[in-house]
Amino acid sequence: MRVTRSSRLEWRLRLALGIGAAGLTIAAPLAAQTETSRPAVAATETILRVAGVGSIAAGPEVMTVTVGVVTTGESAAAALDANNRKLAPVIAVLRAAGIPAEQIQSSDLSVEPQFADTRNAVVDRILGFRASSAVTVQSRDLGSAGDLVSALFDAGANSISGPEFAVAEENVERLTRLAEAEALREARAQADSTAAALGMRVARVLWVSDSQVQLGKGSGYIIVTGSRIARTPIEPGEITVEASYNLEFALVPLPAR
Repeated sequence: MRVTRSSRLEWRLRLALGIGAAGLTIAAPLAAQTETSRPAVAATETILRVAGVGSIAAGPEVMTVTVGVVTTGESAAAALDANNRKLAPVIAVLRAAGIPAEQIQSSDLSVEPQFADTRNAVVDRILGFRASSAVTVQSRDLGSAGDLVSALFDAGANSISGPEFAVAEENVERLTRLAEAEALREARAQADSTAAALGMRVARVLWVSDSQVQLGKGSGYIIVTGSRIARTPIEPGEITVEASYNLEFALVPLPAR
């Protein structure tokens, strides 16, 4: 039988994992199966695995709006030039609203040909070109969202979406820590409750996973229609920061009474 390097490696791996030809797994001692970060478990201890989730609600502090303009021209250069001219007053409105330049970021720019509807033609015929561009804006003046969007539309914007609300970046870590602490408290409460129901108590924590954090976002709805904006009341509500942990506890029986 010819044995290649890859087959030798496969057999070594199978032997290391304790897997025989019949596919049987030889169980290792419990202490050897656990990760190095987990301490050994005594014979009198029972492992309990729980998941803790904690959430913190906070008011929105920052809104993000994406504003765009679309133009056409006989050539790509003409369409792009018209787009630049139409975007300029939109940028001017943003700056007049007191939004810093670093909070105004270009997020999209494209120029593409517009073809005639010649389905049976051998060669497509280009009618002109379409240019589109957009800027993404951040502002902390949440109360002016409706007025700002109306002014942008009046200035020539014909594509507006948002606003999207979030907490300020400098507060994310603080809120995350609060949510993580709540998740750990909730996990411990689960462990204590389960242990009590089993006639046991929590002896120690064996393992804690890294936290998983989700930052929620709120949104308002702005609809651009024809020559005016129809806007529903913008109610961003609360932003939720959620953290979760997986933990393992060692339970021991309660002393006999």
